[in-house]
Amino acid sequence: MITLIHGPAELLRAEALADLRRGLHEDEALADLNTARLDGQQITVADLRNACDTLPFLAERRLVIVEGLLRRLAAPARRPKPAEGNAADEAAEEEPAGEANKAQARQLLAYLDQVPPSTELVFVEEEAIAGGPILRRLLELQRDGRSRIILCAQPKRNDLVDWVRARARLRGVQLDANALADLVDCIGDDLRQLDQELIKLAQYTGGARPVTRGDVRRLVPATRAASIFDLVEALGQDDATTAGRLLQHALDHDGEQPLRLLAMIARQYRLIILAKALQLEGRKPPDIAHELGVQDWTVNRLLAQAGRHTFARLERNLELILAADEAIKTGRLTDREALDVLYGQLMSKG
Repeated sequence: MITLIHGPAELLRAEALADLRRGLHEDEALADLNTARLDGQQITVADLRNACDTLPFLAERRLVIVEGLLRRLAAPARRPKPAEGNAADEAAEEEPAGEANKAQARQLLAYLDQVPPSTELVFVEEEAIAGGPILRRLLELQRDGRSRIILCAQPKRNDLVDWVRARARLRGVQLDANALADLVDCIGDDLRQLDQELIKLAQYTGGARPVTRGDVRRLVPATRAASIFDLVEALGQDDATTAGRLLQHALDHDGEQPLRLLAMIARQYRLIILAKALQLEGRKPPDIAHELGVQDWTVNRLLAQAGRHTFARLERNLELILAADEAIKTGRLTDREALDVLYGQLMSKG
C-alpha cells in the first residue's frame, strides 16, 4: 500500500502517521526494526527503491516513510554554485537545473506500480500536493484500493470552534461557551497547542465539571491575550482602576512583552474601527466576521466596544499607540515608560 499524507496541519499529519504505524505492528521493537525514515530532500529514487525492496525482519510488513520528496521533485532545482570568478559558470548558475528532478519524478512514477506488497510506503508532505502526474497516479491507485490519500488541512477559521469542541469531546473535557471562545481566540489555529491545552484542562477538572473561562485563563498561558478585550473595554469605559489592573497584570504576572502588548492593543482598536465602519455600511455580523477574518462570536464583542467609542476617539487612541511604539523604538522612552504614558493618555478625555 502507498499512502500520501499531505497538508499544513502538523498535528493531523503526525496522528495519521501514528495511526498507520500502530496498524502495522503491535510490537514496538519490531515496528522500530521495520521502519525506515528517508529525507526526501536528499535521497534518490534508487535509495527509495532499495529501502522499499528490503524484506521485513521477523514481520509481515515494512514501513518506509519519505518526507518532502514529492514537493522537491515538483520544483525546479538550481545548479550548484560555481567557483568565484568564472563568468561562464556564473551565467550557467542562473539556468534551471530541473532535468534531474524530472528524471527522478519519472523513475518514481514508474516505481509506484512496483512497490512490494510487504512494504507500506508513506509520502509525508508539509504542504498539500495540488496536482502533477504522481498525484494523478496515486488517485488512480486509490480507486483500485492500492493507495490512500490523507489530506491534513487546517480547519477554516469559522470551522475552528467546531473542531475544538469535537476535539474536547475526544479528550473527555467539556468547555463552556466563554472558555471555548477564549481558547480559540487566543491560540488561533495552532492545532497542536489547542490539543495540548485541552489535555491539560481535562486533567485539571478530571471531567467532573465543564471548563470555565477562569480555568482557561489560569492554566493556558496563551490566553493572556484574552484580557486585551477586557483591557480595551475598560479603557473605552474610562474605568481607570480596571484598565490599570489589567495592564499591570499583563506585564508583571503574565510576563507579556511591552511591544507585543502594544501591538495587541493596536490590533484590537483597529478591529473596532473596522467593525464600526462596516456596521454603519449596514453589514451584518457574519459578513463583518468574514471581512475582518475573525470568528463570528468575536464580532458581537467588537461591536459592543465600538458602540462606546466615536470614530474620532478611536482614531486618536490608535495614533497615541503608534506614537508610543515610535517612542520605544527611537529610545525616547523605555517600553514601560511608554506604556505608562500611553495609559494616562488613553484615560484622558482630551
